[in-house]
Amino acid sequence: MRRTLPLVSVTYDVLVIGGGIYGLTIAADAAQRGLSVALVERNDFGSGASFNHLRTIHGGLRYLQTLDISRALESIEERRTLARIAQQYLRPQAFVLPLTSAFIKGPMMMRAGLLLDAVVASGRNVDVPEPLRLPAGHVLSADEARRRFPALGESATHGAAVWHDYVTTEADRLTLAWGLAAARAGATLSNYADATSLRVDGSRVIGARVVDRLSTASTEVAARVVVNATGADIDRLLTPRQLQTRTPMLKAMNLVTRLRAGDAAVGGLTASGRALFMVPWRGRALFGTWESSALSSADHVGPSPREVASFLEEIRRAFPAMTIDRDDLTLVHCGVVPAIVSAQGAVSLQGRQQVRDHATGANAVDGLISVAGTKYTTARIVAEQITNRVIAKLGRSAVPSRTRVAPLPPAEPWLELQREQPALAEPVTDTSPVTVAQIVWAVRHEMAMTLADVVLRRSPLGALGHPGQSALERVATVVANEAGWDMTRVTAEIRAVEDFFSAYAALDRASA
Repeated sequence: MRRTLPLVSVTYDVLVIGGGIYGLTIAADAAQRGLSVALVERNDFGSGASFNHLRTIHGGLRYLQTLDISRALESIEERRTLARIAQQYLRPQAFVLPLTSAFIKGPMMMRAGLLLDAVVASGRNVDVPEPLRLPAGHVLSADEARRRFPALGESATHGAAVWHDYVTTEADRLTLAWGLAAARAGATLSNYADATSLRVDGSRVIGARVVDRLSTASTEVAARVVVNATGADIDRLLTPRQLQTRTPMLKAMNLVTRLRAGDAAVGGLTASGRALFMVPWRGRALFGTWESSALSSADHVGPSPREVASFLEEIRRAFPAMTIDRDDLTLVHCGVVPAIVSAQGAVSLQGRQQVRDHATGANAVDGLISVAGTKYTTARIVAEQITNRVIAKLGRSAVPSRTRVAPLPPAEPWLELQREQPALAEPVTDTSPVTVAQIVWAVRHEMAMTLADVVLRRSPLGALGHPGQSALERVATVVANEAGWDMTRVTAEIRAVEDFFSAYAALDRASA
C-alpha cells in the first residue's frame, strides 16, 4: 500500500472521505466488488475514534436484556465473521460480571439471558478456527466466583455471570488491515489528504476538493458517489451546503493503566447501574467505557482533567477492592461518537449507525451518503449495506459482498523482510518485541508518514503509553533513514509524539 492521491484524470465510482474503521471497510467492500474507489483521510488511518476503543469484539449479549434479537444476531454474526477472516488479530476472552439482588441483574435473569444467548448464538463457532471457538456462558455461585476471580472482591455476593467474546491483540493493525485489503483490491488511498469541500453540480455531488497536507497542493477529485464517513466531523463538509445531519455526539473514554490484570475481563457496576470492565490487554488493565453526560463535538475530543477524575471515581465505585489513582494511568483513549438524547434530555451512546442518503429531504442532492457508526464490531456489515446503496445509485447489477469471506491481510507482513535481511530482526528496544523490520516495512509499504504513525498505529510500541525517550530516538533514526528526514524533521517528529502523550496520558496533575 503506497500513498497515492486520487488522480485528476479519473472519475471514481465512489470517493470515501474518512479513514477510520467505517471508511476503510467501505473502501474495501466497494473495491472488492469491482468499483473504482478513492479514499482520503485528513490525518492518519484509524487515528480518531477507531484508535480509542476498548479493544473488544463483542457478540451483543447486552442487547438480549431488552430482547433486541436482531441487533444481537447481527453482532454475533459479525463477531463470527471477524473470527474467520481476521483470526490472527483476535483471541478469546472470558468476561465476568458480578450479579446483584436486583431482579434484572440477578442470577435468575442472567441464567435466562445466557440461555437465550446460547440459542441465538448457536452458530457462533461455525467455520471458526478451533483456537477461537467460544464456549457458552454460565452463572457461578458467589463462592465459586470469588475463588476463580479474586478481582471481584466482595462484589460477587450473588454470584457472577461468565461469557466469552474476543479481544483484539493488534487493534490498530486490524483497523489498518481493512485499508490494506482495499488497496490490494485496487482502491486508491491517501492519508493526510483533507477533503475541504464538496463539489456540486446542480443537485448532484460530483466529488470533492482535496488538499494534500504534506505538500499543500490541492486537487479536484471526481466521483459518481461520495460517502462521507468522517465520524465526529460528519457535518463539517455538509454545513456549507445546508445538508448537516445534526447528529448529537458524546465523549467516550477508556483508560490504559500500568496495573496488572488477571486472565478475565472483570465487570463492575457504577452507582447508576452501568457496567464498567477491566479488560486484560498486553498484560495491563484497560478500563472502559466512560461516557460523558453532556453532548460534545469534534472540537473537544481530548480528555479534560475533570473528566478523567470523574472516570477514576466511577472505577473506584465499580471496583471497591481496587486502588487506582492518576499515577496509575499511562494513556487515555478518548473519542467522540454518536449519541442519543432522551425526551428528558439524558445523553447516552447511540447503539445504531446513523446513515443519511442526501437524495431526499431539504436541500436534497444526489450522489452523497453520510454514515456515522458507533460499533467497531459491526463496521463490516454497515460497509456492506453502504456499498449496496452505492451500487444501486450507480445503476449497476448487484454484486455480492466478499468481505464476509475474504481473509484480511496477515498481521505480520514484515516477517519476510526479516528473513531476507536478518539484521532487521533486531528489536528496537530491549523491552519491546517490535523489530527494525516492522518500522522499515511501515514506511515502505504502509503509508507511515510520521513518527506518530509508526509508534502508535503501525506498531504497538506506544500502545501502553510513552515507550521511553531512547525508543523514540531509535525509531526516529530508522524512519529518518527510510524517509530521508534531516535532523530538524527528526526533532519535530519526536516533539509531536511527546505532545501526543502529554495530551492523552492525562499527566498534567497540576490542573487536576
